[in-house]
Amino acid sequence: MLRRFYFDVGNGRATIRDEEGVEAEDLEQALADARGVIGEMADDLGTIDLDNPWTLVVRDETGLAVAHVPIGLFSSSRRMPRRG
Repeated sequence: MLRRFYFDVGNGRATIRDEEGVEAEDLEQALADARGVIGEMADDLGTIDLDNPWTLVVRDETGLAVAHVPIGLFSSSRRMPRRG
């Protein structure tokens, strides 16, 4: 049975909520399917700000947060973290 997962992005100051979500068998499949998109997000968000790092928050169909993934882990570029 497919379940719906939502991928919100936040950094402690701003949150972008996923209102559409994706269907997957389980959390592992949802994260695997989203891996490429997460990598693109990491590149688009730019250099990691150590004071306000971006995080992917995965919610299930009930709204419960089932995973928190630091987006910077998926960046394809090699950037030095910046402070302030």
